[in-house]
Amino acid sequence: MSNFAHADGQTVVYRTYKTRFIGLFAIVLLNISTGFVWLTYSSALNAAKAYLNTDEMVVNLTTILYFIAFLIMSPVSGWMFEKKGIKYSLLFGAIIQVIGAAIRYIATFVASSPTNPGPRLALTLVGQVIASGAQPFFLNAPPKFAAVWFSEDGRTTATMIGSVANALAAALAQLIIPVITVERDPDTMASSVLLCLILSVVAVVPVLFTPALPPTPPSPSAAAALEENVEEPFWISLKKVGSNRQFMILMTLFGTFVGFFNAFSSLITMFTKPFGYTAEESGYFGAAMVVAGLVGAGVSGPLMDRTKQFKTVVKSMVPLSTISYIVFCFVVRKDFFIGIMIVSIFIGLFSFTMLPVVLELGVECTYPVTPASSTSLLWGSGQFFAVVFLFVLQALQNDDKAVETGVNAPLIFIAAVCVLASIPVYFFKSPYLRLEAEGRARSNQGHVMVDSKRSLGSSNDEYGMDEVSLEDVKGARAV
Repeated sequence: MSNFAHADGQTVVYRTYKTRFIGLFAIVLLNISTGFVWLTYSSALNAAKAYLNTDEMVVNLTTILYFIAFLIMSPVSGWMFEKKGIKYSLLFGAIIQVIGAAIRYIATFVASSPTNPGPRLALTLVGQVIASGAQPFFLNAPPKFAAVWFSEDGRTTATMIGSVANALAAALAQLIIPVITVERDPDTMASSVLLCLILSVVAVVPVLFTPALPPTPPSPSAAAALEENVEEPFWISLKKVGSNRQFMILMTLFGTFVGFFNAFSSLITMFTKPFGYTAEESGYFGAAMVVAGLVGAGVSGPLMDRTKQFKTVVKSMVPLSTISYIVFCFVVRKDFFIGIMIVSIFIGLFSFTMLPVVLELGVECTYPVTPASSTSLLWGSGQFFAVVFLFVLQALQNDDKAVETGVNAPLIFIAAVCVLASIPVYFFKSPYLRLEAEGRARSNQGHVMVDSKRSLGSSNDEYGMDEVSLEDVKGARAV
């Protein structure tokens, strides 16, 4: 914790509060719940086909709807973060998700048969569409929340925890839902739908206990962001971010690699099936990517908080991820389970390590624009490319040719595009605008640092300084 001089001589305290972890827990739980709702049907494909009396294409549509909804609702979520604040934006998203999940559960009581699948299928898709509109509110929240509630030494870790929760949910959903859903038994599908509704309702609870704002800011940039009317209208911020050339490099990079990872993990069964691997074995490859990725992100977050070497990490991870995709083209062959598993681990490790770093770097290169703008565009690009890649990769897949030549055309496409997308990252030269601004502010403020691990209600008298509320911060300026 540090302090700076107020315009009237009073001291404003930079301080972190333990209640920030309630908000972070809420974001994690919301991202986990949306992951389960997202993958309810595709995680138990055969049971879902029998339950909905439809084909595989429609079941996959329940997943694709989330990518499309993200592109539509992401700007809306950014606007709400700027107008209504983090808490009420999360609450709005949580309520939307509960409504969508409830409609899906109501559909379980509607009769369905091969000759008349319409009513249940229609109600299910309506619920899925409504629930999908909530996801941008959860995915876009971590950098914004971290900027307002965490200091420079904890922001990247907070962003990492909130961001990877959705990937963790994807892994858990693909493990848990098949266990509670009996293959080809439509009746057991209702249990999975109910589980998702319960998770959605539970996820609302911590949001209710999350404070709207911290009593005092944790950093100079948070102090500026918390001042009334300091942030521009969201649409103007969005235009500024979109015209930032350095940010566009990041967006191209993030969109390509996140898009490929989402499409790749969704279609890994399609890539490996021609070579004799079962759906269960393909699930192991996907789980290996996610688990390794969580480890990578868990290391990169705290490491970046200490070193601030964002550009170094990105410029190291991009070629390593690209090389991993190239190698995957050659290890996918018959009777080489261990090789595919090892490369899957590396793909997840390098890809997830970049995730929180690029999100934070997006905020750094566009500061003082609100983090909601950069985050919305980054995640939006990832979802857009995921939709495009899903269709392209499925169109390129030819099982017979893959077995005959030993190489999958979709995998060659992934490797080639990753090579091209990795080139611009070496032209990324933006300074760390937020960190530099905070460094200047702290330098002007005298570098006063004290212990920040006190409880929410403790006094500052023992430090010889007065704690100032957010109303006081509005008139504060560094001297």
